[in-house]
Amino acid sequence: MGVVCLIMDRRGFRTPRESESMARLKHIYADKYPYFITTRTASGKQVFSNEKNAEILLSAIYFGREKGWYQLLSFVIMPDHLHLIVIPAEKNVSQIMKSIKGFASRAINLEGRSGVPLWQEGFYDYAIDGVKKLITKIRYVEENPVRKGLAFKVEDYRFSSAGGSNDTDLVSSL
Repeated sequence: MGVVCLIMDRRGFRTPRESESMARLKHIYADKYPYFITTRTASGKQVFSNEKNAEILLSAIYFGREKGWYQLLSFVIMPDHLHLIVIPAEKNVSQIMKSIKGFASRAINLEGRSGVPLWQEGFYDYAIDGVKKLITKIRYVEENPVRKGLAFKVEDYRFSSAGGSNDTDLVSSL
């Protein structure tokens, strides 16, 4: 009788053998739910500490909103990452992120970063299933610049939904 040995990860799932390939994780979306999304720059480069680059990304975010791809509830553009809270409409989260990241990459590369990857591959998304969680995530997003020492008050940070001149759909979504 032979011995069968399965290798499990820390959650108890069987891990693939070296000869097996692991498929990418699929994103699963729930209709009409807000999503907290985070994406990072390649190698943690501080691409968006350059105001012109941050403006390009900001215009990409608002372009998607104007096209009806999503309702924009909250966002912050940090030097090396982006947080968004959106309710998908015309596009799903993967399509939204592909469009925003693609537009920003093309525009910023035209400004002098030609051929250098701008974004880390993929993104993290989390469906927010309650008002309390939504408020917690919005606070997290908008307080990020203060925690990182980029502003003294949330409303002082220009590249955030908390910044005075940046519109969102938060009130109309509640």
